[in-house]
Amino acid sequence: MKKIISLLLCLSMIAGCVCGMTIASAEADKVVVGITNDPGNIGPFQGMSAGRIGILFTTYEFLVTKVNGVRVNCLAKEITQVDDLVYDVEIYDYIYDQAGNHLTASDVVFSYKSGMASGNLPKLGNIADVVAKSDYVVEFSFSQLSAGDLDALLMECPIVTQAAYEASPDAMATDPVTTSAYQVVEYVSGSKIVMKDTGKYWQTDESLIPETSRHNIENIEFDIIPDTAQLTNALKTRAIDVSVWVSATDIDSFKGVEGFTVSQMEENLTELLVFNCAEGSVFADKPELRKAIAYAVDSELLAEGAYNGDARPVKTYGNTKYADYVEKWNDEEYFEYDLEKAKELYAASGASNLNLKLMYVTGDENAMMATIIQAELAELGINVELCGYDSQLYNQYKYEPDQWDLMLDEGASSTNLANVYKLGWDRTGYVHGGAVNFVKDDTLQSLLEEAMTEATHSDETMDAFHQYLKEQCYGIGLVQKLSNVAHTDTITKMTTCFRGQVLPGACEY
Repeated sequence: MKKIISLLLCLSMIAGCVCGMTIASAEADKVVVGITNDPGNIGPFQGMSAGRIGILFTTYEFLVTKVNGVRVNCLAKEITQVDDLVYDVEIYDYIYDQAGNHLTASDVVFSYKSGMASGNLPKLGNIADVVAKSDYVVEFSFSQLSAGDLDALLMECPIVTQAAYEASPDAMATDPVTTSAYQVVEYVSGSKIVMKDTGKYWQTDESLIPETSRHNIENIEFDIIPDTAQLTNALKTRAIDVSVWVSATDIDSFKGVEGFTVSQMEENLTELLVFNCAEGSVFADKPELRKAIAYAVDSELLAEGAYNGDARPVKTYGNTKYADYVEKWNDEEYFEYDLEKAKELYAASGASNLNLKLMYVTGDENAMMATIIQAELAELGINVELCGYDSQLYNQYKYEPDQWDLMLDEGASSTNLANVYKLGWDRTGYVHGGAVNFVKDDTLQSLLEEAMTEATHSDETMDAFHQYLKEQCYGIGLVQKLSNVAHTDTITKMTTCFRGQVLPGACEY
């Protein structure tokens, strides 16, 4: 009998060891998130990167954040407009960081001025000055503000105490001390970042904790797995619990599989097609030709062929992810594929024997989109030369009108759709004096300024710009990307931030 009991105990111990090795959440109250990029320096005033956005809200807090496209206060208690370009931000008077330092208005000023001086947070260039008016009130003066800019600027700079930053031996590159509930306890470059709930989060009123600051689990580990095949295998073996980085070709491995859930999340990124309208170009003053091509391109086919169905056609030069998207556009016509109409418009344009350069950033999805567009325009008798470049060359050639006729571009914003419009069509932002496609259209600029100015930003001004851009067809939206989030049944409710990244502290377990 003793031998049998001993054998059973041994088997039990072996089974326990096996479970501990294969299941990421074998450790009580822990979740493991798979990311593909190492954030590198995780100090507060570094530039954005794919790895950084994966850990950002677990590591740092901001004056405000966004939930479902709407601004929500975080460190800020109240925001008061003083005049068109001046705002007072009152912070809570009981904020303490992980080292016990009391955070005051002077720390907010220190953080913003450090961020501005770093040169890594370019949006902060719109800030003319930031001063502490009192212990808990900060005055921001801006050089200019478009619709959505205030939100963007108040959530652009991570806030830390000056005392903690100056006490750090490496400017918080590996050991940030912040106001977040989670503190970094281990960082192995290229391998993992381990964070733990300190148990002394400053905001004790649950009703005032924004989604991005919730802490529903004690231990969070970010495993850095650059190889997508290894990432997929890590999830299959439950070495990780969740990832937004599972490739489109591997996602089917988790759909309908017991113990796993796949959720599809909208991205703020839109794939775009832009027509070169520089003076003397083939598309200058020829809206019929531009529209002919727009109707000849099948966005449904692009979504399926280039993204394996993980994308969907859009109805404007942007997508539905933004709070200022106008719902009525969903019921309107927007260059739905119509080859006969394309042929009629092409004939009306008077163009013939065209040879066009289609420029894009090299990559599997972009190359497939370009190839599909090339085949579709061949139906109109248009020859398309595919010009794929790395990001550096693409960004150089983008501003040289003799390098391209058609361009696959991307549009996204952390604020609103008006800012997507602004980034593409505000000619004051381009050294050549035209918009993204070199066009100099006073009506376009005037309508854009109405739509992107805070005081006149509305459904009506957004619609007026959208309708004019559609009428002129200077550029069109193609598809909105959808990201697949795969996770084990350790997570019962998945939560992501407005950038589409997992918020492990806000998930439910």
